[in-house]
Amino acid sequence: MRYNCSIVIVKKQYWTLISFLVLNAFLALFIAQEKSYVTQAKEIAVQFKANFLKDSVTNFIHEFERNKEDSIEIFDFTVSERENNLAQALASAYSVNAVKTIVDKTFTSNDTRGMWGYVLVVGLDEQIALSQNVPSDWDRTSRSLEGIFCAWREVENPVGRFYFGVTQEHLYNTMVSIVRSKVYDSHFVEETYYWINQVLNFKGGKDYAVRLIHPNPRSSEGMLLSTDMQDAIGDRPYETELEGINKDGEVLSSYYFKKKDSDNFARKITYAKLYKPYNWVVCMGSYYDDIYDYVETMDKVRGKSLMRFVFPLIVILDLLLAFFIVQAFYKEKREKSASKKQANRDNITDANTKSYGDRELKRRFSEFKNTKDSPAIMVLDVDNFKTLNDSFGHETGDFVLVQIVNTFYEQSRSSDILIRWDGDQFVAVFNGMKKSVCWNYAQKLLETISQKKIQYKNRSVQTTVSLGFSFFRKDDKNHLQAVERAQNAMLEAKDAGKNRARVD
Repeated sequence: MRYNCSIVIVKKQYWTLISFLVLNAFLALFIAQEKSYVTQAKEIAVQFKANFLKDSVTNFIHEFERNKEDSIEIFDFTVSERENNLAQALASAYSVNAVKTIVDKTFTSNDTRGMWGYVLVVGLDEQIALSQNVPSDWDRTSRSLEGIFCAWREVENPVGRFYFGVTQEHLYNTMVSIVRSKVYDSHFVEETYYWINQVLNFKGGKDYAVRLIHPNPRSSEGMLLSTDMQDAIGDRPYETELEGINKDGEVLSSYYFKKKDSDNFARKITYAKLYKPYNWVVCMGSYYDDIYDYVETMDKVRGKSLMRFVFPLIVILDLLLAFFIVQAFYKEKREKSASKKQANRDNITDANTKSYGDRELKRRFSEFKNTKDSPAIMVLDVDNFKTLNDSFGHETGDFVLVQIVNTFYEQSRSSDILIRWDGDQFVAVFNGMKKSVCWNYAQKLLETISQKKIQYKNRSVQTTVSLGFSFFRKDDKNHLQAVERAQNAMLEAKDAGKNRARVD
């Protein structure tokens, strides 16, 4: 498969590759000079290394930004689960002590330390009657809670307003743990690695920053840094770094640093970039010695006169060509993946096809057999769809199905999947959704669809759906038994008057 993909790439980019090779071959002949070869090669290699450091740091920041977004999404789901438990209990709490008792049961010692914060405000003057991990000078506005919580909810009760959520501090500690693991697990050639300093004072001076994460050595984490610190030749690298960060948000610099498992100091090229949300300076560096050793080794193995000039440049050009080919390979692979993904989509509604859904349900059922953790399986059926088709035509019916699918995606998470199972019947799979959450989700979806006025060719159409929920059971022989139970629950909802939901 990879061989065929490579042939396709070569055919598509044949003249581009030929032009690239010919042009750079001529450039290599004109640029190379015997006396300046090593110097020029070293400069080129350093520039390539600098670009590599910059790209690596930028990609690393993008990676843990995605980790941050994923963590917030998980925390928001966790908050939703707690909200369901709190809302019902607090509705019957008529005193601060009653609220405190409920809160103590909800947020137990089993929770991660510092994860949860909450505050209860009472009376017209909104006095704080109960709080945890919320500053006493909180200005009583929900907007300011975004600085305290990364995910939060408001629950009203007879006593007052209760706010709770996962703290920004817990999100920060989670991110530190994630990023520290990534730094420790990252491996590059020579002594190249990531490290992170946290700026405490952008004006510089004594203890202006702390070494937050560092793999070499790890024992240096927590060390306070000052801009007057000097390297082996008397330069002030932290002062230079902070000046660049304050000016441009990034800086490429060099200084002398002790090599790993050695008492020798060597010159190092470093790229640093500010991650502003946490005042992190994300760095990556490489020793000039390692770069120069590579160039000098290449110089020693040069052949005859012409090759002595061209060989190192050919190596660099080969790297560029390899990069180009790899990029083209992955582009072709992405295009094939996109084509395959499209083949799994229903061409009318853009929901997943039944063949794809059947495979996915089989996979989820296999996981359930190992983990005993079942996703929620929902069957959605459009009420009176045949009548709608007969009255307005199949084209209108198809448009209505598209709008229902779009509404589902608007009300659901990116991890939820929807399958067009049969005509106007759909099957949805919700990973991690508990039975207690199904009812609230169903009511919200039913209400949204029933109130939606669908405009198509000067016609206004309103419809409803019926929903049935089920879960895998340990005595199930296959995944279809859960689907059948959800279908039966859906039929019960229809028999009960439609625009309803039933949970098996």
